[in-house]
Amino acid sequence: MQKRLANAGEMPKNPLHMPPPYWRSNGIIFQLTSSLEDLCNLLKSLLTVHPEIGGLISDYFDRNPDPDGDDAEFREICEPLSELESKIKLKCELAVFMAAIEAEDLLNQIIVYNLHKDISETIEKLSPPEKLLVISANLTGKSIKNCHPYQAIRSLSAWRNSYAHGHCTDRPTKSLRHNHLIAPEEYPSVPKEIEQMIPMLKGYIEISKYLRSISHNSYTKGGSVHDSEIETYLEKIQRYHLTYEEDGQVYDLKYE
Repeated sequence: MQKRLANAGEMPKNPLHMPPPYWRSNGIIFQLTSSLEDLCNLLKSLLTVHPEIGGLISDYFDRNPDPDGDDAEFREICEPLSELESKIKLKCELAVFMAAIEAEDLLNQIIVYNLHKDISETIEKLSPPEKLLVISANLTGKSIKNCHPYQAIRSLSAWRNSYAHGHCTDRPTKSLRHNHLIAPEEYPSVPKEIEQMIPMLKGYIEISKYLRSISHNSYTKGGSVHDSEIETYLEKIQRYHLTYEEDGQVYDLKYE
């Protein structure tokens, strides 16, 4: 049974002498896998709802070849699809946000179990990309700046910072007026949200596998059951093929 420690001073300064104590996570990984599970279920529903609403829209235009711009009947027809699409887009964004937070938790874990206490406490307030640079240089003696895991953590961190600070992630964030008042050329659509999410989540997996591969501490080395779970969800999501033109608001959907 693990001894309960009263304070951090009881822990060894040499990280390779740990664990125990074992890492206590904030549970974000379960938020991530839950959002992906929900997304898979929503996409399954979309397979039924999308063609049904498409048929109703075709019938509507047959009856109304020149409809009014804001027709209550048309809004009512589209509402079930619009609601489902909104939920899908929200789950895509939640998955990316959770992946960015979980990536930093993993960085912190690797730091604590692999770097001397004096180093780990010095770099704990650095940004995730900066943390990754320090970890890599210390554990491998090499720079990771031009490698995929570094680009992935930069993308995840930039997206997370934009989202967490209340900005629109599809707009420049340096100016509040540009971000919130100027309409984008195109609004987020289901196909494009999924297209953005997939490489972000694959980037998270790449970061996770890299960190585990360079770990000197056996506790933070090796495979992750959560990584395998995420990869399985991504494989399922990629079986839904959404083809579109222009902004992606209108699309065809197939499952293979």
